[in-house]
Amino acid sequence: MKTIFTFIGICFFTLYLSACEGKMQSMPNQELAAKRDECVRKDPTAPGRVTACENIRKECERRNKEGNYAC
Repeated sequence: MKTIFTFIGICFFTLYLSACEGKMQSMPNQELAAKRDECVRKDPTAPGRVTACENIRKECERRNKEGNYAC
């Protein structure tokens, strides 16, 4: 039974992270660059903040590949 709850929890967490990345795609360049700068300056250690900063980094890389050098 515990395995089922763990699996469901992992599914919801993955879905949550996917939703965050979707929101970042519509984020203005200036706001995304500011959030990235904050991640670089503060170098977070909290798991949730590390994940958020990793998603920001991925979005910056995605935009760079498209020729948008906002970050």
